[in-house]
Amino acid sequence: MKVGDLVTLSTAGSKQQQNWKPKRTKFGMVVEAKGSWPSNSKPLFIVDWFVPKDMQYLWGSTHRQGHWRYEIKKFKKSNKKA
Repeated sequence: MKVGDLVTLSTAGSKQQQNWKPKRTKFGMVVEAKGSWPSNSKPLFIVDWFVPKDMQYLWGSTHRQGHWRYEIKKFKKSNKKA
């Protein structure tokens, strides 16, 4: 995972209660990968989640939240028409 990747919540991330806001969005973008200290711990990925228009009056256009790697996965564009 690197800065600029589009991501969505993984199955494990969807099951966690602290991820209720990102669960309501479709995808987000990794904006920062915070280094780990000590060096054997895992990095934290900071994600800007893109909020749907009908919820922007509550949270604005993006919602920033930190996630461990297992909570997010790369976003794959589907062939379904919305």
